Amino acid sequence: MPGTPPDEVRPILARLSSILEELGDDVRVESDGNSVEFSRVRRFALLDHANPKRLDVSLVLPGVAETERLRPASDGFTHQVSLAHEDEIDAELISWIRDAYDLAAR
Repeated sequence: MPGTPPDEVRPILARLSSILEELGDDVRVESDGNSVEFSRVRRFALLDHANPKRLDVSLVLPGVAETERLRPASDGFTHQVSLAHEDEIDAELISWIRDAYDLAAR
């Protein structure tokens, strides 16, 4: 079925979606079948399973320095992190997600 996440990324998508939705009551979620976008006043995160073995997390983090893990993004997002395993969802990633959420209220 088009838009259904591959088995390899489904646990990553489910866990990140839960984390993002629990950031606050003002989180809006929109899905086009291939990606899931999260916003409040402005959009702040996008989960995209463009690759069957990888989930890309795009964030809006203006002014945040790039790292080996936090790479440049496009389409209105400033940074992107690629995940291949659920155990890559760590405190560092959650901190970036929370920062993007906080910035989206301004």
